[in-house]
Amino acid sequence: MSEKHNHNHTQIKDIDNRLATIEGHIKGIRQMIAEGKSCEEILLQLHAISGSLKKVSKKILNDHLNNCVKESIEQGETETLKSFADILEKYI
Repeated sequence: MSEKHNHNHTQIKDIDNRLATIEGHIKGIRQMIAEGKSCEEILLQLHAISGSLKKVSKKILNDHLNNCVKESIEQGETETLKSFADILEKYI
């Protein structure tokens, strides 16, 4: 299980708002499916959600780099940089 962070992140509120919006869109897609909407309409909404998730991922990656990774390096912990590189590899 991961540990709780001991420092402040600058994007938490914005990320939470974006995730709530994405959650609402997902509920909307479920409703569209239940109502028998066209595949094209559903796929268009799914594409929009995918873009929104990418934006949230970028915000979290940036926040992680500028807080977690930076702080760890300042404290001499180089393992965090390797871990960040591994995570970044999944997004590139």
